Amino acid sequence: MDRQLLEHSLASVDLPDDGLTVRFYQILFERYPAVEPMFQRDTKIQAEMLRTAIVSVIDNLDDAEWLTTNLGSLGKRHAEMGVTAPMYEAVGECMIAAMAEIGGDAWTRDMTAAWTEALTAVASLMLAGYPGGDSHSGN
Repeated sequence: MDRQLLEHSLASVDLPDDGLTVRFYQILFERYPAVEPMFQRDTKIQAEMLRTAIVSVIDNLDDAEWLTTNLGSLGKRHAEMGVTAPMYEAVGECMIAAMAEIGGDAWTRDMTAAWTEALTAVASLMLAGYPGGDSHSGN
């Protein structure tokens, strides 16, 4: 993965007050309204937690053990909440849409490709934490 491109592109779209992740949730709920009831918390709090998680993943890209352990554990919690494998694709799609919207003309195809690769890897590690490690759990 291109860590430098991920860091640079995130810095270019990381708005104050968790604006990127707030916008992500707006897009997610617009495109996939059926998932909104899964979020019982104030989305502002959820957005702050998501931003923290994204930064932590980028900070630990070179630490396979950290990624496997932490994302697997996060995946297990998501499985318990009823998150299914196709939802990870929706999340990736909506996160990149929010980034591209905020980035405007400065957002590039290379940035989209780098984030697609990163979010796919994150989803795979999270799905590996599902009971039995079955990436098709909940389908």
